[in-house]
Amino acid sequence: MNIKKELEKSIPTSLHLTEQEKAKIRYRVRSSHPPTFQAKPVMVSILAVMLIVILLLPTLQSVEQSASNSESSITDEQVIENNSNELTMNHSPLSLTDEQKRQYHAQYVKIVEQAMEKKVGISIAVSPIDEFKEEYWVEPKEFEQRIQSMVDEHLATEREKIRAMSTTPEQAVMNGDGNATKLTYIYFSDILRKIEVTGHFETQYSAYHDRQLFIVADDISTQLANSSGTWEQTSYQASLIDGGRTYRIRIEGIFDLNNITYEKAFTIEFRCDEFGKIY
Repeated sequence: MNIKKELEKSIPTSLHLTEQEKAKIRYRVRSSHPPTFQAKPVMVSILAVMLIVILLLPTLQSVEQSASNSESSITDEQVIENNSNELTMNHSPLSLTDEQKRQYHAQYVKIVEQAMEKKVGISIAVSPIDEFKEEYWVEPKEFEQRIQSMVDEHLATEREKIRAMSTTPEQAVMNGDGNATKLTYIYFSDILRKIEVTGHFETQYSAYHDRQLFIVADDISTQLANSSGTWEQTSYQASLIDGGRTYRIRIEGIFDLNNITYEKAFTIEFRCDEFGKIY
């Protein structure tokens, strides 16, 4: 017996279903195929995140340790202080013999003297060797770098303060006796003073340049302008520059306030226009 043929004969050639029966069949088909949950991609993502955390953990610990070391380095940073005109320092002390200390101290004194020769308006002194604490001793090269750093910082502050005060350039004022006076500022440790510079200037017509040019600058004097403290001018040097149009004058002196003295050197320029007017 051919079973296949017998089954084919038993299936009707045409099948008529009501709308209600069709709806039941569609419902059963949908219910028999529920959506499947894709668990595999989720598990792969979770494992990937865990692997990244494991790989980055040593790096994060290293960064945290570096930050901790950086804070310690800043805390232990070596410092120079200028306290009561004496240089003091905090650092890891050197182990020196008495002879080495004498040699180092002599070099310290020489370094400070060279810095003070610039007469920038600060006062630095080296304590006597018998007053040196152990933490004061550093290599002379480091000592020199610290002194230079102090000088550079002072000059930077001076430029900033004078720039803030001198919003417009000071003009020279001609006096009745033929002299010219010009105002400028001089800076010491946290002290800014206005000072008057007066000098006798002469100009002469130059046919070659077809204008007036300086020929003489002398009798240069200075005085504080309504400021506390005292100022004593010790020297000046006038240099003719800019083809005779400008006199650059370097002035040195000593400023005293509350029995503390500062040596100061500064420069000021006087110019003349084509008609001989000084400004």
